[in-house]
Amino acid sequence: MRQAAIGALFLGGLGLGWLAPLAAQAQTSPAARPLLDEAREAASAGRHVDALAALTGAIAAAPADAAAYIARARLFDELVHADLAAADYRVAVKLMPDDAGLQDSLCLDLALSNHDLDGALAACNAAVKLNPDSADALGVRGYLQLRRGAWDEAEKDYAAALSLVPADPNNTFGRGVALIHLGRAREGKDEISIATLAGATLPTEWQARGFGPLGEVLPGRPVTTGSQPVLAIKDKMLFLNKGEVYIKLASGCGMIAGAAPVDGGLSWSGECRFGLIHGAGKLTSKAGQDAPTRRFSYGRELTDQAGAAGERKLILAYQAAEKALAP
Repeated sequence: MRQAAIGALFLGGLGLGWLAPLAAQAQTSPAARPLLDEAREAASAGRHVDALAALTGAIAAAPADAAAYIARARLFDELVHADLAAADYRVAVKLMPDDAGLQDSLCLDLALSNHDLDGALAACNAAVKLNPDSADALGVRGYLQLRRGAWDEAEKDYAAALSLVPADPNNTFGRGVALIHLGRAREGKDEISIATLAGATLPTEWQARGFGPLGEVLPGRPVTTGSQPVLAIKDKMLFLNKGEVYIKLASGCGMIAGAAPVDGGLSWSGECRFGLIHGAGKLTSKAGQDAPTRRFSYGRELTDQAGAAGERKLILAYQAAEKALAP
């Protein structure tokens, strides 16, 4: 059975209207299909941890199935973890190298992560070659060229994209940034002003992408190469379900809970990983009372009822993040 637009499983909440919809035609394995259905249902209900666990299970059940990788990448996109999404798109691209949408998504997420910009350029070039009349592919490559500081190449890509889809706000904004860095400041600022009139949220979105409303390069994630890990243990890696909040504790670690307040004197004993507690940690208090017997993993309490099954689910959900600690 052929599955069109696998990426549509997890749309919304990205703040990235410029991201081209996936047109991947991926063969869904019978072993993966029930887990993909489970993940779709969980994600629709806001149970993102359950969805990630199911998708990781689908990948394990059918490692040659591009659909499972694409679906998990789209969920990572929704959770604003382009770094983890890029790793899944990279596998999907190897399985389906002639899919322009996958190449485009890989390029964009690597650029957003400031990771392996050479690999990102190869993916963008492949996307443009596969679909030379795509304004989306040209616009994404233009953004990557901004990340690379290749201002002239960025301006050319944005100009080509705008010749296909005139007055597109995102590509107009990007071209404005490139023009400012090429010494054509007045023209570039005019382009950014025109884009902002068409999309009032664009300056905020572009700040998240690393560029300010005057074309300035904003501090953010350092550039890493493909031979370096995309994540470090000190990075916070929060997969929150609907209605959950992250609460930072005195130790510098934290826990995930509902909206109810938590005693600020509580702290962890155990290994702090991804800004959370990893493994069978225990909650302690500054006052020196006996430590509660509750167990936590990745910042979530493991009740007697959840036990090993709950811990296994968390391990599956965070598996991609653990793997990202290595190149």
